Formats: sequence, structure tokens, C-alpha cells
Amino acid sequence: MKTLKKDLLMIMAFFSMSAGVYYAGAKFHIPWFGGNDFEQYYQMTLYPFDNNALSPWAYRVMLPSIAHLIYKFGLFYEPNRTPYKDNYLSFDGIDYEPSVLSAIIFTNYIFLAFAAFFIYKSIKIMFDQASLRDGLTPVILPSLIFLSLSTTVHGYAGLTEGGTFFLVSFLIYLVLKNNLFLFSLMCFASILCRELIPLVLFVYILFSSVHERRLKFLIFAALAFIFYFIMKSYLQIPGNESQTDFPSLIANILTFSVTKEFFMQAILANNIPIFVVLLAISNGFKNLKPFLPFIAVIIILTFLGIAAGIGNNVGRILNIATPLLIIGLAEMVCKVKTSIRTKI
Repeated sequence: MKTLKKDLLMIMAFFSMSAGVYYAGAKFHIPWFGGNDFEQYYQMTLYPFDNNALSPWAYRVMLPSIAHLIYKFGLFYEPNRTPYKDNYLSFDGIDYEPSVLSAIIFTNYIFLAFAAFFIYKSIKIMFDQASLRDGLTPVILPSLIFLSLSTTVHGYAGLTEGGTFFLVSFLIYLVLKNNLFLFSLMCFASILCRELIPLVLFVYILFSSVHERRLKFLIFAALAFIFYFIMKSYLQIPGNESQTDFPSLIANILTFSVTKEFFMQAILANNIPIFVVLLAISNGFKNLKPFLPFIAVIIILTFLGIAAGIGNNVGRILNIATPLLIIGLAEMVCKVKTSIRTKI
């Protein structure tokens, strides 16, 4: 009962911590400036299983379906006046219902708060295994997800970033809890939110997990990722065929060049990794092992993003690796604290 009470208080704390960023998104977000995928998710939220959404968005039904229920029952906050409502309801000749955007942003708010909570639970497991008594660090570190520019811009928006963050964080927690059954179910379900989630977890487990059922976790993550392509080949939803066309993928890689916009949006906008690197250097921490899962995921996602031709939006998909970065930072803190305790 004591643990349940503390968990409920922590959930409320993370909702409170992110409330200001949520309000900024609800009040000021305009989807046509960096969040054009909303055009697809709008249809999917209004009509989850009867719409003209294109691939790959059409497969990401989880968050829009939940947002549909929140929209239908009015369980969300909608500001009276916003720049979006005042000036940008029409786009490409289509008039948009403003409440749909508000419902999706509120859904992302819920998912991001729970993502922070499960990062907190994961760090608690790590600290308990290291016999460290620290009630503050496991609370502070998850809050970094709310400070990421990509989260503030794309998380509290008409996209699916919140659901992706939640599932990555929850699945990491299940790995650390050694809950293979629930992990396997959620890993397969995660492809209905973002197809890259099982890949991220596969890399995380490959580079970090050491428990006896590691191979089984790897197999289920790999099967979930493969199942996405089986599902895609079976359903045959049109759209973005070039992203699975091998010659197009090679051409995108060969013609890619780093521009100022790419540097600003894909690299500098991911401010949390830069902060962590500087923090590690300032503390004289030279062991990269805690950060290997994050580094490997970043390399793979960057390569896939460039090959798919998504340009500056590479920064958006890189941001979904932030939970791995925070877990790595927590491991670094564990090692530093343990080293200090040993010297004492």
C-alpha cells in the first residue's frame, strides 16, 4: 500500500511537472509548422479504422484510437483562442476541427507523464540493485524528457511522440523487471504506435541486458519488428513506397549532405544528449558503456532516417532514444556513487 501511494504521488508529480509544457503546446502549437503529419493523424482520430491515411501513418493506430475516445467524450482541455484556431484551421483546401488537435495533444500529455514515471521506476530498480539510497535522483532524471526541444515541439503536438516515448520507457522497465510475458505482448502491440519501437528495444537489450533470459527478450523484440513488415505486406496500404524501395534508399544516402537546417533541427535541437555529454566530461566520467545502447540506436536511426529521405525530421526520430540516454545517465550516476562509497 505504501508503494502504491508513493507511485500515485509520483504520477501526479510528473503530470504537474509537465503541465506547463502541455499548456504551451495546447495554446500555441500550429501543426503546419513542423508537424504536418497531423494531416494523417487527424483523419485517424476522427475515424480510427475508416480513413484515407497513407502508409506508414495508417499503421500507427494506437494513439489516434485513444485520442478518438478522448475527443468523443470531451475529456480534454481546449483553450478559447489559439493562433491555430484564429488563423490556421484551413490547410491545403481542407477545414480542420480544432478540438481534434486538442484531444491529440492531451493524449500525448498523458503518455509523456507516464513515460517519465516508468523511467523513474526503471532508475529505482537500478539504484536498488546497487544498494543506493537516493530518493531524489530517480525523480530528477526523468524530468529531462520534458526539457528536450524535440519533445516540447513535437511531443505536445498533433503527432504520436507521446505514445512512442511511453512504450519505449515501459518496455525498458519490463526488461529490467524481467517480465518476459508482458514485454512480448507490449512489444508486438508497440508496432501499432511506431514501427521503430521494437528495433530500439532490440538494440537496448543487445547492448545492456545481462540477465539469463536476455536471448528470449531479443527474440521477441526481433519478431515484433519483423511482424510489422509482414503486416505491412499483407495490408498493402499505399503511400511512401520509396521508403521501402532499395534503389531509392541508396540514392538518398549517396545524395545526403549536412545543411545548416539539418544541423539546427536534427543535431542541436536534441539538446539533452549534448547536456549529458558535457555533464559526463565535467565529472571526469570516461566510461562510455552506460551510453552504448543510446549511441547504437542514434547511429541506426540516423542512417535509417537519411535512407528514408525524411531530411531534417531525423531529429524527431532521434528523440525517441532519449529514455535510453536517461537510463545510461542513471547508470553513470550509480557507478560514480558506488565508487565514492567504496573509497569511503
